[in-house]
Amino acid sequence: RIQILFEKMSNSEKKDGKTSKEGTRVFKKMCLDGKISTYIGTREFVDYVGHIDPVAAVLLVHEIDWFKENPEYKVFAEIIATFRYGRDDLDVLGINFKKDLYSDAMQIYPVKGTPYCTTKIQEKLLKKLGTEKAFPFTFELPAGIPSSVTLQPAKNDQNGKPCGVEYCLKTYIAKDINESPDRKQVVDLLIKKITHAPDTSAPQPYVESAKNFMMSPNPLHVEARLDKEKYVHGEPIYVHLTMGNQSTRAVKKLKLSVKQIANICLFSNAIYKCTVASVEHDLNVQPSQTIAQTFSIRPLLEENKDKRGLALDGQIKSEDTNLASSTIALPSSNRESLGIVVKYIVRVELFVSMGGDLKLELPFTLSHPIPEHYEEDMEPPPQPTDAKTDNINLELDETGAYNNALATSQADEELLIDFDSVGKAEAEA
Repeated sequence: RIQILFEKMSNSEKKDGKTSKEGTRVFKKMCLDGKISTYIGTREFVDYVGHIDPVAAVLLVHEIDWFKENPEYKVFAEIIATFRYGRDDLDVLGINFKKDLYSDAMQIYPVKGTPYCTTKIQEKLLKKLGTEKAFPFTFELPAGIPSSVTLQPAKNDQNGKPCGVEYCLKTYIAKDINESPDRKQVVDLLIKKITHAPDTSAPQPYVESAKNFMMSPNPLHVEARLDKEKYVHGEPIYVHLTMGNQSTRAVKKLKLSVKQIANICLFSNAIYKCTVASVEHDLNVQPSQTIAQTFSIRPLLEENKDKRGLALDGQIKSEDTNLASSTIALPSSNRESLGIVVKYIVRVELFVSMGGDLKLELPFTLSHPIPEHYEEDMEPPPQPTDAKTDNINLELDETGAYNNALATSQADEELLIDFDSVGKAEAEA
């Protein structure tokens, strides 16, 4: 059941039948017994290679009196990065086809110390929900953890969760942080970590090669380069080709292709290669002829939705996604902890009459642009002078994540809220 809540706009904000400010979208999910809810402003967190956006959320306790009557129960939060290498419907006899790559946990309620907001979206939620029942919490993710990647299943294989790396933010009620909670007292929210390649001046990918032929005194010389090293999803790639044909053979055709190379780094190195874009051009470059041309190619997921095993950016439910971003690993990163390492190359293939072919490869980086809403919502608000950072970093779960089958019938709500208005929210089922 999905509900969308809209906040009524005040009359002062309506001008000419239009609102002067758009509402802020917030995701909300409540546990099955209705004791707690989790609010989060975004389910995408950007990895800037040097640092990662904090996972900032707000806990809303609906039944404060119940916790006062049962002081042994507390509310904890946990974030888990899991590499699933088998469908969840194959989990039988207690055998799970998954491995936890990263986990962290903390106590949220009762509050230890003085909590404070780390993002503006948390500050707005506290003003809206009230500080008596709402409690902010933040996870600071370390650099070097894997990004969300999903392996595309076949069209007739849509049962269960697909293989890949996924993140889950869980809030639950328990007596101890290591205790397995009742499934009715758990809120699980899928989130994903995407990568934004740093805006550094990397050199243009360049390659040159020469091919000799029998009975030909001079070779075929080819130079290829890209216009830049970093591309964002959906952007065309321009390949500049310079060819000096001093041989006695003619170059008949050019084939450009973009290949995705996914390296599964869990137990053994398994490499999967997939062509995500391909174009062909007739050239007819005769002996003693020189050309310099620019060709374009654009890799898109829309043209590859039928390819099984293709690496995609992490998916939340059935939302649209794109090809997996290039993996940018730090020198200190453990390769096995990355789960799936993705890289891309442009292959230039020239076909020569009665002389075979000549291949060149140009590596490049495919990444995300910076989301627009991050500039405002993810910016930290002014902190109080008496706030201490150690109030946020609480207990860590050193024993690993708990294994608990969660009900899939939890209400997952998406809110569209204008925090500056004075009206009340109304729900539309």
